[in-house]
Amino acid sequence: MREIWETPFGNAHLKIDRANKHIADIEERLGASSDRYGPSLHMDIKTGEQFLYYSPTDRTLRSDIALMVGDAIHNLRSALDIVWGGTVHALGNRDASKYRKFPIDPKGTREKLNSTLTKSAEIPESSPVIRLMLDGVKCYKGGDPDILALHNLDIDDKHHLLIPMLTVSGVDGVELEHEDGTVNRLTIMLIRPNFYRERVPLNSKIKNHGEVRFEITFREGAPLENLEVIPSLKRLSWKTKKIVRLLQREAQPHYRP
Repeated sequence: MREIWETPFGNAHLKIDRANKHIADIEERLGASSDRYGPSLHMDIKTGEQFLYYSPTDRTLRSDIALMVGDAIHNLRSALDIVWGGTVHALGNRDASKYRKFPIDPKGTREKLNSTLTKSAEIPESSPVIRLMLDGVKCYKGGDPDILALHNLDIDDKHHLLIPMLTVSGVDGVELEHEDGTVNRLTIMLIRPNFYRERVPLNSKIKNHGEVRFEITFREGAPLENLEVIPSLKRLSWKTKKIVRLLQREAQPHYRP
């Protein structure tokens, strides 16, 4: 029995697993960030007033997330490339080394993809893979926006970090205990991005620092712009895995090392 790394189909699943690890690492990094710790109390030494204050201090959070996003994207794109090489080889093209790159063309047409599959990659027109690629995956202009975005994000990450937009939109469940024992429960909305300052009665104490709400989105102008990063990556991972499984189902029975 072959080990999972001995076939391209197994290799592709390993790449998806690694991408999912990077996505989980993003969530773990957010959970461990010092910015997760809510507001604190500050005294203005000039006026003697006390303020409830919040401002992020984790200066490497965005760059750390950018690296994890890029790694996740690269592994998902690699999974498609790996399974594609195995598919082309299994379906009869013994010179499949020329066609290892999964055929995503954001400027191409359905007709051009059909030509690539049947003439260049030499996949038989009767193969279900042709219909899957043309009408399921739709990796051409006007096709599946997620698959096209995966391709473009992978290219972008080769030239610059995919730095996301990261803001703190608010803090829920802050509890402020006053000198007389009363407790106020607050929901803090950050009017100015990532900054909050509000005067509170003297001798008040923070009973609960609350839960910070992060918003992490792809930058304006980037593929998937303004969409939330973590749900988007999970969706890309799910779609990649679906494609890999479908290609594996059609090609693996014909595969010979």
